[in-house]
Amino acid sequence: MPAEASRPCSLYVLPVKPSQADLEIGYATRGAQVVTCDAARRLAVQTHEAEHLLEERGRK
Repeated sequence: MPAEASRPCSLYVLPVKPSQADLEIGYATRGAQVVTCDAARRLAVQTHEAEHLLEERGRK
């Protein structure tokens, strides 16, 4: 499996004493980061599967 599929996502971390704005920014930022990370992982897995399918077709 490609390294991108198992690489951990980096996520926004709240400051020690977060303000309301920090919480709101953190909520939106983390949501975007999770979506981006999930899409990258999905693309890595799909590419890996497509490569193996092409290799299999090439052998036949």
